[in-house]
Amino acid sequence: MNKELIKNIRLGFFVITGTALLIIALYFIGNNSNLFSKTFKLYARFETVNGLKNGNNVRYAGIDVGTIKNIEILNDTTIRVEMSVEEALKKVIRKNSVATIGTDGLMGNKLINISPGTADMDLIKDGEEIESLASLNTDEMLRTLDKTNKNILVISANLREISQNLTDSRGTLYTVLMDTTIARGLKHTLGNIDVVSNNILKISDDLNDVVSEAKNGNGLIGTLVKDTVMAGDLSKAIKEVRSAGEQINTSAGELKQILNKVNTGDGTISTLINDTASANNLKRSLVNIDVSAKKLPALLEALKHNFLFKAYFKKQEKQNKK
Repeated sequence: MNKELIKNIRLGFFVITGTALLIIALYFIGNNSNLFSKTFKLYARFETVNGLKNGNNVRYAGIDVGTIKNIEILNDTTIRVEMSVEEALKKVIRKNSVATIGTDGLMGNKLINISPGTADMDLIKDGEEIESLASLNTDEMLRTLDKTNKNILVISANLREISQNLTDSRGTLYTVLMDTTIARGLKHTLGNIDVVSNNILKISDDLNDVVSEAKNGNGLIGTLVKDTVMAGDLSKAIKEVRSAGEQINTSAGELKQILNKVNTGDGTISTLINDTASANNLKRSLVNIDVSAKKLPALLEALKHNFLFKAYFKKQEKQNKK
């Protein structure tokens, strides 16, 4: 009986021990895929590892090539991660390769991705450190996205309220938006503005050409600016114009004085203009002169045939012929 019990205990112990060793072996094989292959160490520094743990995978260009061996906190802003990478990767990982923390799938375990470097850089060596890139914080992204969604909700509500107010009030803005006549008028106005803008640009170019010609001494303006002789003539002409203007002003003053005298009744002209009796007498005199002038040829013809003046007129005719 005692021997049978001891044998069963030994068998149970062996089974339990074997099962435990099998579980441990499976754990190491599952979490340390490089347990039985040659590896080398790489290091990278991060400000935060976002839940990265020992045993998580290391990937190069999307391929599992190693595992995380150790995570060490150096100070309050720096965490150094030790990676165990397959020996074959020494031929492809370069010193400008970059390590980033990612996720295995959407909600999987954290891992480190190593991006390929450029061919002009040296290959990495065992125990060296590669550059790292700050990883995206999923929690922070979700918080930002939550704020953005709330803001979009507020903006959407405001836009809905504005559109409803426009539809209900049918005010000026609604008229501008819905009236096709105003739209055509606005389009026509914009076309005119475009034409005016083009004209202004053309005028600006013409002015630039004029200024350029003036600087080079070409054209009338350039001649006026550069030619000192013409400038002197122009200055003389301006002086003469100024002198003529002064004389005109003087004459205007004298004419004003004459007009003042005429208006006040002084002088002969004023009498002729303002005295109706004198004006009537002058008018009658002019009429009489006109009548006499019309009768004068007939009177002279009568005198030619008069025997007293006949000899005189014949003598005058002879002298005119000579």
